[in-house]
Amino acid sequence: MSLENGWKTRARCHVLGDNVLHDGGVIRFDFVTGRVTDPALIIPELFREIDPTLMDRIKPGDYIVAGKNFFAGKAHNNGMIGMKALGLRVLCESMPFRSFRAAVGVALPCLTQCAGIREYLRDGDEIEADFETGEVKNLTTGESRSFPPIARDVKVIVEEGGMKGLLAKWLVDHPEMATPR
Repeated sequence: MSLENGWKTRARCHVLGDNVLHDGGVIRFDFVTGRVTDPALIIPELFREIDPTLMDRIKPGDYIVAGKNFFAGKAHNNGMIGMKALGLRVLCESMPFRSFRAAVGVALPCLTQCAGIREYLRDGDEIEADFETGEVKNLTTGESRSFPPIARDVKVIVEEGGMKGLLAKWLVDHPEMATPR
């Protein structure tokens, strides 16, 4: 399985603030408690509590740009599942480790050490980001900045489709482990 569109893509960005909660921010809390994991149900509700009109502007493959502590709170993955299904990518200043681990687990591409990224990107700007080099260009203004690239080990997990895809690949590579003894 490979990452759709590769690691370098162009799209619009949607800029959010600091401390964006997963539960009650990215996705309604009742979707978490109700264990809703169907992307078709999740996608229309993404970011509704932050900005009821945001999903009207988001297109598949767009970037979510956030400040510090994106996906704050518990490390649930319901909203991440919807974001991955929509082909969204994340550029943020920071993310709690538990949330980063959950995002990687569902194969949601994230660059999480983009200090000051909101200083030169505005909501609706066209950008080009290369996760392998960490280069982020604002095509609207021409400004460019470099951030730490995606770690090689994280890249492999995301390319395999997250933890589920990595496990499936491992079982193919180790057929003796696929059946109980």
